[in-house]
Amino acid sequence: MSLRDQIAARRAATTKQSAGRLGASGAGGADEPTAESAIRKAARSGKLDLASLHLDRLPAQVYTDLLGVPLDSLSRPPSPPSDQSPALPSLGNFDSALSLAEASDRGFGANGVRREPAWTEPEELTNLRACDNAISEIEREIGGFGGLKSVDLSKNRIATLPDSFADLLRITSLDLSHNALSAVPPSILLVPALQILNLSNNALESLSFTSPVPPSDEGMSYGAGFLSTSFSRSSKAPTSIWPALVSLNLGNNRLTNAAIDELRAAGVLPRIRSLNLQGNALRGELDLDDAVELVTLNVENMRGVTGVKCRAGVEVKHAGTSWGLAVPGLDAAVAAAAATSSPGEPAGPALPVPEPSTTIVYRTLPAASFHAEPLALKFDLYLPPKPAANGQGHPMVIWWHGGGLLQGRKENLPPHFRRLPTHAYGSGDMAEHVAVISPNYRLAPQAPVLDILSDSSALITFVRTRLNDHLAHSKEHSAYKLDVDRICLSGGSAGGYLALIAGLPAAGTDEAVGGYRGELDAHGGAIRCLAPFYPISDLTHAYWATKTDPVPWWPNSIAHETVRPFLNPRDPPSDSAVWGEPRSMLYMYMLQHALFPSLLFQAQKLVGHGLDAFRPTPESLSIPQRLRGLKGERHVPVYMVVGSLDDKVQPLGETAELLEKTGETKVDWLDVDHGFDEEPHVECESFRTWLGEHLL
Repeated sequence: MSLRDQIAARRAATTKQSAGRLGASGAGGADEPTAESAIRKAARSGKLDLASLHLDRLPAQVYTDLLGVPLDSLSRPPSPPSDQSPALPSLGNFDSALSLAEASDRGFGANGVRREPAWTEPEELTNLRACDNAISEIEREIGGFGGLKSVDLSKNRIATLPDSFADLLRITSLDLSHNALSAVPPSILLVPALQILNLSNNALESLSFTSPVPPSDEGMSYGAGFLSTSFSRSSKAPTSIWPALVSLNLGNNRLTNAAIDELRAAGVLPRIRSLNLQGNALRGELDLDDAVELVTLNVENMRGVTGVKCRAGVEVKHAGTSWGLAVPGLDAAVAAAAATSSPGEPAGPALPVPEPSTTIVYRTLPAASFHAEPLALKFDLYLPPKPAANGQGHPMVIWWHGGGLLQGRKENLPPHFRRLPTHAYGSGDMAEHVAVISPNYRLAPQAPVLDILSDSSALITFVRTRLNDHLAHSKEHSAYKLDVDRICLSGGSAGGYLALIAGLPAAGTDEAVGGYRGELDAHGGAIRCLAPFYPISDLTHAYWATKTDPVPWWPNSIAHETVRPFLNPRDPPSDSAVWGEPRSMLYMYMLQHALFPSLLFQAQKLVGHGLDAFRPTPESLSIPQRLRGLKGERHVPVYMVVGSLDDKVQPLGETAELLEKTGETKVDWLDVDHGFDEEPHVECESFRTWLGEHLL
């Protein structure tokens, strides 16, 4: 065989080995994301996702590849690589000659010059996610991305932003939470399109609006066309503070009452619809009378707050305060009821409300349309104080949020569930603790009901097959292990429904069970128990077919225009809705017009093929129907909380009776309302005890 033939044979073998390696890695799912792959995708999609990549800076390739800035022109170029060159192989034998030939063919042109890929015009960058890293500084080149609309830099170490940030005139959503900001960055004050701003969990002591940084001429000229002049652009420069802002989160900083005066003086307060001030150093009675657009206000966990003055109809969250509410126009009895604690649960001293230990992506869905971006479904993981000592790992509770499958998000995990990992079952070194998982999932009507249930399946599969590997490769939690064979499924309201339908057995044909048999076939031995709190259960109950306008707990009707942007089932799906934003009104609007459960099935496709195809019905996916069809099969232990004051879901008497007939069930009938356990002082000790008996 000639030398040429031997080289060709060696190359063919190498190619085959590479293909095998690719196939093996692909069999287990998508490759782990890297900054390089994310930047390549962004060049095609205009959406850059660098979340959770352990970065200490935005990679230089962000600016060189997506903006075309030469590497040597960067304001903060990367550290130069090592100057050591690999030794050239000796030409004394065939293997070394072949290695040199292969290297030459791969990396060099005919003149011995390494070929660099040509820079091509990328898509305009509109979305940037670089959350959950260790970034402390953002380069001034960021201002070149004038098309950005959404920026998430949360959970980093950022103390300030460059002046060039003022050139990002199209930003509508900015998340700077969980950073090291001691002042509001002056470069974000005049951003004219900013609607949603999150500055929570920083070190802000005051709000200064006195020295805003205006956009540069380059920023004003972005997309203006070559006929615009500097004079015409300067005449259009923004001059007012946050003119479009509707949602402002300032929670868990060090702000005093002066912050409200500063918002008022800047003209921001009258425009805000959602304001979060929880966990600051405000005291006394807060005067927000001139916040005329305010819909929701959060002043939780500030013992010094004794009252709030605001317009009628504002939803005020006040747990953990010395409450004294003065709301003009509200009946005195209603105000008194709002000020009381949940029945049987004394307020007492404020209890901690822990943040998650980490946030993990469990499923990434492709973009639903050309202009959409891939949807990364995440869960928050709350770990015990230290790794398990038994070698078996910590058991888990998976808790799904409520909202009628239409709204809500993983951050709605009640405080007593957040504290659960710190509760010791037993004593000494062998005491057991429980980890808690709170996921996002796709929301209706853009996601039909079976798509939502498939997210539950994907979550449980990820938790049981990949979560421990993920923890083992993390820097902060590598010593932790979770027991994937001891899982309790739980949730509140619609989340309770997801827990029940995933964890109950299903009998009958595929059509009889609506195309979803739950998770017992795949994970039966691991699902030890279920704990639904005030769940939705019967999708066919007359409660859902009765129009209630307005709903009893809201002072007025929800206008169609408020929720119209969220009713089109053909729009790309969302996985979260923050309380106070327009989408969070969707559940009440649905009750006004008796649209449940039609919104869940509106976009549902046929299941199966040909003559065997069927369309799932609300009856086939209702919990009572599932329980009636068991025919002697017993379900895992169930703990269910029912509130006698609850008018937010259908009555639960029939569901409770059927659960008790078909398996071990404890129903806690409490004199409480829907969502009672969202108050920070509530502990739910009965549930905690039951969990220890049935999960550990």
